[in-house]
Amino acid sequence: MQVLHNSDSVLKMKEDIEILTQILAESLEAKPHWTELQLIESLQSPPYEFFDKEALRDPLTLFQTHFLLFHCLYKLRERWREQQRYELFIHTLNIECQPWRGGESALAENDPLADYYLDLNQLARTSEADVESMLDDFWQRMGHSSAKVGTDMPVEDAWLLMEVGPPVTRAFIKKQYRKLVHKYHPDKGGSVAKMQQVQKAYHRVLEVIKEE
Repeated sequence: MQVLHNSDSVLKMKEDIEILTQILAESLEAKPHWTELQLIESLQSPPYEFFDKEALRDPLTLFQTHFLLFHCLYKLRERWREQQRYELFIHTLNIECQPWRGGESALAENDPLADYYLDLNQLARTSEADVESMLDDFWQRMGHSSAKVGTDMPVEDAWLLMEVGPPVTRAFIKKQYRKLVHKYHPDKGGSVAKMQQVQKAYHRVLEVIKEE
């Protein structure tokens, strides 16, 4: 596991991964259903406090937190399968500890996602620029799928919903959009309707900035 450069750091990483894997096993046995966000918030809180309170503060830290969490979830799934103890369903919106049913794990032998997350070199190779590029590509695809979504919204309403005002750059609006999507996510007490309003406002503001 050559993720960090010296042997002490590698040993510390292995220890941290084992601790996190054990915490996840304990958490999932106590409560079988979680979302990724719920798990991260639990891991930020007592008694664990495994992740820093600022674990989601910027795209690179968010990616690193997500990757490490999923790495340990897939390790736990492998362990439980070897023990024939539980099956573990892994998705950002539904992480579920399920009863073991023999033979089903063979269906998931070729799992590209598991291969990706179990390779810690992926974490070491991913830079802040890589994460920003992935996010930009994601938002561009989101925008392409709903290119006209904000056209009919009054621009004054769009600025209010985005909780900022001109002049701003496109890069700033992208960052603000990610912040608002997180703020109004249903897991955080928001609603799908509010997220859709923010999405419309985001596209409307992008149209205005392009015209300027």
